[in-house]
Amino acid sequence: MDGSRARLPEGTYIELVASLFSTLLPTAIMAMSFLGIAVLISSQTPDSALTFLMFAGSIAAAARLTVVLLYRRRVADPALSVEKARYFERHFATAYLAFALVFGMFEARAFMIAAPATRMAIVGLLFGYGAGVAAGLSMRPWIGVPSMLIAIVPTVIVAWSFPDLTFWATGALLAIFLAGGIQSVLARYRQAAADITRRQLFATLARSDHLTNLPNRLSLRERFDGCLAKSGPRDTIAVHCLDLDRFKPVNDRYGHPTGDALLKAVSGRLQGLLRKSDFASRIGGDEFVVVQTQMAHAGEAQLLARRIARAIAQPYSIDGHDISIGTSIGYAEAMAADADLDRLIAQADEALCGIKSKGGGIARFEPAVVEPDLRLSA
Repeated sequence: MDGSRARLPEGTYIELVASLFSTLLPTAIMAMSFLGIAVLISSQTPDSALTFLMFAGSIAAAARLTVVLLYRRRVADPALSVEKARYFERHFATAYLAFALVFGMFEARAFMIAAPATRMAIVGLLFGYGAGVAAGLSMRPWIGVPSMLIAIVPTVIVAWSFPDLTFWATGALLAIFLAGGIQSVLARYRQAAADITRRQLFATLARSDHLTNLPNRLSLRERFDGCLAKSGPRDTIAVHCLDLDRFKPVNDRYGHPTGDALLKAVSGRLQGLLRKSDFASRIGGDEFVVVQTQMAHAGEAQLLARRIARAIAQPYSIDGHDISIGTSIGYAEAMAADADLDRLIAQADEALCGIKSKGGGIARFEPAVVEPDLRLSA
């Protein structure tokens, strides 16, 4: 397929593929234009090959419309994967190239046998098709450029087969505009891909911790809301608040560069422990938040907290120094239907502060039990 696709960042590639399915109106206009001109030419120039190509082109045009209608909502999913994007792109390309092939054969045949006045409509339809491809498919040149070549080159060849100078000039104009359209597609693609990549990079930087590349406070809420959207109302979500033990002495003894390297190592261990449905975030200093979703049983949050504590407590070798630290963890749980990030963080932080005041460890948030004031009934 497109050789440049392998060099594109995943987010850029997905957005470029999604742009293909915003072409519903131009696709419908092209389908109706083709059908109208095809019926007109076929009625004026009876020819079995032309009639066959008219019906084949109508089927291909309907297939193009069907693909766009079928997938246009699905490509708008923010969670669209690269694999799904490739699947949708292949279906779009198959329908689009099939129409281009039949359209090109119909136009060439019609130009060969139609009356001189009818050829004006044929050439106009070719120019309209080329302009539509240049405008709508410039984001995916591996589809757009072959479509233009397949659709227009046959008519150029037929035009040049006539000895008349007017036909030669018509073929030359088609070839010149075809070359210009291809150049425009490639230039727009390069510019759009660069702009999308740059925009997504800035968006990623704004939502990532500059040191660990973990989600920052801004991205934490977005990711949490995304987890809620994928969870069932009866699923349980846990939020873990982590505070590293003995981290300040590392900074004081070895310096901040070593402390920064230690934070990177800690973030790496956290990411290695989590499933795809969970994520960790650094919210400042040596403080981290872990969001755990889709828990199978009630004790799963405690098991993850223990795994995190054991992993972080393993010794580190940084800048030639053997360093050992620990972590204290407070966590809170809620049903997805009632989960609120601010409340869960406040509860987990309350559990964290309580366990740190006792020397550190792991604590689950337990709601306070309010005893009734028996004196009121005395």
